[in-house]
Amino acid sequence: MRDTYFVSWKPQYSVHIDTIDSQHKVLVALIRELQEAMWEGRGRAFQSTLIDQLVAYTRGHLRFEEEMMSENGYEFLAEHAEQHRLLTSQVCELQQKIHDGDAISNAYLMLFLRNWLLVHIMQHDQKFARTLKATEQPKEHAALAPPPQVAATPPPTPSPTIRRSISR
Repeated sequence: MRDTYFVSWKPQYSVHIDTIDSQHKVLVALIRELQEAMWEGRGRAFQSTLIDQLVAYTRGHLRFEEEMMSENGYEFLAEHAEQHRLLTSQVCELQQKIHDGDAISNAYLMLFLRNWLLVHIMQHDQKFARTLKATEQPKEHAALAPPPQVAATPPPTPSPTIRRSISR
């Protein structure tokens, strides 16, 4: 069966650090959950749940990454942490808008999350992983619990109309 999701986990997203890859898969799951909610006609209603999960994920995951980078003496930690601050600020701003009742399109949210995956993870996190691989095996940071997991649900079968609107 062909995967009809906007985003799916691909091997090239891997940073080859199991804990971080598992956490990044949570972001993919959040994007997929939003898409499922859209297929079922409850995308707007799901936004509040999504953004609250995303804020919790963002805070936990980014803190975890920064702790790991610090423990491994990553020389670009300050620049990477600045990227994290920007992402956190954007996510918190979205949360405030959604909780204030502002209209945020689901398409915008999906693109925001996909860009986070494709830009931040594929560029900045991959750079960190390459640096660690070149020097030594990374020290897995065990003191922090991973961010909350998102329960996986089986994908609904979208109607052809919904499928076409998502692919535009």
